[in-house]
Amino acid sequence: MARHQTIRARSSWIYGTLALGALALCGRMVFLQVFQAPHLTSLAREQRTREVDLASVRGEIVDRNGRELAVSVDAASVYAQPVDFELEPAQIAARLAPVLKRDAAELEKGLQGRHWRWLLRQQDQEVGKAVKALKISGIGVIRESKRLYPKETLAAALIGFVGVDNQGLAGIERYFDHVLRGGSQKLLVQVDARGREILRENSGSPLRTLLTDGARVVLTLDETIQHIAQRELALAIEKLKAKRGAVLVMNAKTGDLLAYATLPSYDPNHYREADWSLIKNWVAQDVYEPGSTIKIFTVASALQAGVVTTSTRFPCGPTIKIGKHTISDHDAPAGIRQLDLEQILEHSSNVGSLQVGLRMPEAFHRSMLTRFGFGAVTQSGIGGESKGLLPPLPWPTMRQGSISFGYGLSVTPLQIVTAATAIADEGRLHPPRLIDKVVSPDGKVLQEFPQATASQVISPEVSRQMLSMLQQVVDTGTGTAAKVPGYNVAGKTGTANKSRESGGGYTSDVIASFLGFAPAEKPQLVVLALLDSPQNAHYASLTAVPLFQAVVRQTLPYLGIMPYVPIEQKVTSHATR
Repeated sequence: MARHQTIRARSSWIYGTLALGALALCGRMVFLQVFQAPHLTSLAREQRTREVDLASVRGEIVDRNGRELAVSVDAASVYAQPVDFELEPAQIAARLAPVLKRDAAELEKGLQGRHWRWLLRQQDQEVGKAVKALKISGIGVIRESKRLYPKETLAAALIGFVGVDNQGLAGIERYFDHVLRGGSQKLLVQVDARGREILRENSGSPLRTLLTDGARVVLTLDETIQHIAQRELALAIEKLKAKRGAVLVMNAKTGDLLAYATLPSYDPNHYREADWSLIKNWVAQDVYEPGSTIKIFTVASALQAGVVTTSTRFPCGPTIKIGKHTISDHDAPAGIRQLDLEQILEHSSNVGSLQVGLRMPEAFHRSMLTRFGFGAVTQSGIGGESKGLLPPLPWPTMRQGSISFGYGLSVTPLQIVTAATAIADEGRLHPPRLIDKVVSPDGKVLQEFPQATASQVISPEVSRQMLSMLQQVVDTGTGTAAKVPGYNVAGKTGTANKSRESGGGYTSDVIASFLGFAPAEKPQLVVLALLDSPQNAHYASLTAVPLFQAVVRQTLPYLGIMPYVPIEQKVTSHATR
């Protein structure tokens, strides 16, 4: 009896232990399969898959009329899976080198080891076909998408470029990378226990379906006007042996930039070969002392302040002395001239402009320049844009005087062409607009970039007075080479000596510019033509003004802006005067 009880007790203990073990095992299974399932699934996926970066189908960049400036095209990328090699790396390299146009010894180094790797990315489809035709075990081809810039150097500094991994590295490509690049950029390649690739590229491969198209970015640029500006700028730089130059064409009523030409440029299809100075968007980032083009804003500010009228005259000799400084006018006759505002602009008188500026309280003078946008970024959205330099108050007499004729402050080309819209459009300043909208691959507008609210800087009356006086600059003053048959044109020249990069003073090199309006009676365009360090001519009247004229002469008819006076009638009227 006692023995029987002992056996029963031991059996109960064993059964209880087994039951507890089963319960623990069930609990463990529940824990692993329910609570730990996501983690274990992730570990399993990592063991049997490898991530491969792919370049997705990046969205296009187009001009305002839908003409393509940056597109994505099919490309072939060559990879190696060494565990599948049936030939020695040296043999494979010898067969691949002529097709890939690579050095065989260098290619052989890339074939060493056992891990999956790229050999060459984003090549023409013909390269991919040629590699496939070799039928080398362990060498495969994957279809990708690569960036192509069909217009090459056109607006390159603005558009920018992308790297091999589909990442925007400069310009619009960089600042709108989040909408341009596609949604999926990785391919999960399945491998077996030995690390060999299971997924193969074939006609039924899902590689293409894994890629999601990016959105399209529509610019305000007009490709035709951009081409005109860039072509004429290239001719001017070559003729004048200038260091660099820019032409900005802006819609005076909206702020839309229609052309954004900078030269020398680079081909974003081959950006690795370009110097950084060519890639840099210097029109928005580099500053310069504007010289006489600032006289537009000096005179406009003084008229707005009510300290002068269009009939106010100033005694202007060849020179004027301010403290220890002597300011002179170029080619001024001997004796004292009594010049009104129109004549000061027409003759580009530093002596007269200085006196106009000093009529204003310095605080008001500075506040007007800030209202024109100087000393602040333009809200263009361009990354790295400079705000220029507008010195803080107080302004000594000489500082205010020098600022009045374009020295002692620094601006960007983009700033000054933006400021000019306030002269052109009844006193309203329009911030520059470069992006029109972002559109999804199926045509849905994802984001619009409406015109920014214009700010009233000067009165409509002052605006009209300025345009009338600036037309005289072109009719009989320093800007006569800007005349366009059939149209009235207004504008102002600027020839500013460049400051030394180290130390004080100025060099003999100049920034020559012309800031113009067309047609003068109701401007539709504001255009800045700028040449940095022209060598074969010095003054803006001989450099920037003809460049402006060449661009505007072709742009006005293209935009359908009719001549104000028929060319025949205008020629006849001049002949009778």
